[in-house]
Amino acid sequence: MSNSGDITVIEAKDTSMRNVLLWSSYDAADTLFSQGILSIVFQPLVLLLAFEGGILNYWTAFALMSTFMAVSNLLVAVLGPVIGALSDTIGRRKPAVLISAGIMCLTTLGFMVWRNFWWLCIMFVIANFGYQTGRMSYDSMIPFISKTEERGKTSGISGSLSFIGTFAGIFLGMLAYGEDFGIWSSYSEPEKVFSGAETVEYTGLFYLIPIVVGVIILFSIPFLFSKEKINPNENGFSENLGIALKNYKTTFKEIFAAKNKNALFFILGWFFVTDAANTTILYMQLVMVDGAGTTPTQALYIIGAGGLLCMVGAILVGLLLDKWGPKKNFVINIVAWFIAVTIAILACIEVNNTHIVPWQILFPVSFFIGIGFGGLWLIGRQFVFEVAPPDRVTQYQGFKQIAGRVSAIISPLMFLGFLGLGALLGLSISNQYAIALAPLLLFFIIGYLIIRKYVSVHKEYLAGERAPYKKLEQ
Repeated sequence: MSNSGDITVIEAKDTSMRNVLLWSSYDAADTLFSQGILSIVFQPLVLLLAFEGGILNYWTAFALMSTFMAVSNLLVAVLGPVIGALSDTIGRRKPAVLISAGIMCLTTLGFMVWRNFWWLCIMFVIANFGYQTGRMSYDSMIPFISKTEERGKTSGISGSLSFIGTFAGIFLGMLAYGEDFGIWSSYSEPEKVFSGAETVEYTGLFYLIPIVVGVIILFSIPFLFSKEKINPNENGFSENLGIALKNYKTTFKEIFAAKNKNALFFILGWFFVTDAANTTILYMQLVMVDGAGTTPTQALYIIGAGGLLCMVGAILVGLLLDKWGPKKNFVINIVAWFIAVTIAILACIEVNNTHIVPWQILFPVSFFIGIGFGGLWLIGRQFVFEVAPPDRVTQYQGFKQIAGRVSAIISPLMFLGFLGLGALLGLSISNQYAIALAPLLLFFIIGYLIIRKYVSVHKEYLAGERAPYKKLEQ
């Protein structure tokens, strides 16, 4: 791949702020899915349905839930790069976002068809696949709506607006089952149900599903009017698929045969950091409630504080990406995650059935996760723009998804394994969560050591050069 003008000409040469804002609306929509469905609804609901269905051991129910999460992420890891290659070949990314979003919403509504543990898990596998592939295609639109020197800012704007989805999820959750003003009964805490202290109650969670999906669709409407610079071809679908598969093989060899070492260092570092970050976010609701001893409403307050800080963090990272590039921002991000997880571990530790620190210590966790979560995905986008040839951005996003999704397969299983180890040792559930969080610190350290090997090409990128960089070939 050369740096010829016929490649870079497919990128946007100017930035329309109106178009950026229209495009950014989808960030709020899919973040609401992540916050409202993945974090607030799915995990407690699936555990409660497991108990109702006769799975009476907390560890067994958690293991089954984690396995289905792993299967969903495996599908994304296997098919994501192929879908990305097809999107690049066709020269349009917006339709891929809309198709993925449709799958996500329809299968999420499918949660309500049958109140059954196994059915809910199957619907989740498909819904999460739609969410993740839509995210990949959405991220890849940035070079086609924004000029080079403003892509960090564009990413930061979408990242900050995404937290409208976070706040909407928190508000809807509190409206549905908040202890003080919920219109339905508060849902039962899974740990208390399995221990026999509470009976099963999930009405608020169940009826929250269509409300969240409705707001997701509402948030997505402006995205329909956004425009990307397209480079379509006149080939039929079969021919485009054949070209896409050929390009997929080329990109695979380019990255993993070490022809593009920078891309390989980024993907490996991304694997370890997102493994730990995904686990932290995925189980934070359960960590706070079952591990640190908060109530569901208190957990929502902490999530809300984190959402505010994430919005600020996204804006700052977006601005700093254009100035510093992704490598330096990634290092800062890793440090923030490390501190956050360390504090969360302390919040879960019990001695003589008493937590060594009060649950309020989780508010500083929201600060550091605000820095970490607010900027992590923006940094990942920028890495891809700088390591990928312009005509294969979505493919590289797909390979980044492999790292992210394989780590998301490993992380639930790893977390589950250490949770089970704590159970075998006879520890309380709070201490089980402390043990399960501890290995994440090692993953952040490994990610940092790998990303140090990455050679920054940010100045060259801003000057208009694209992969492969002359600097790296010398």
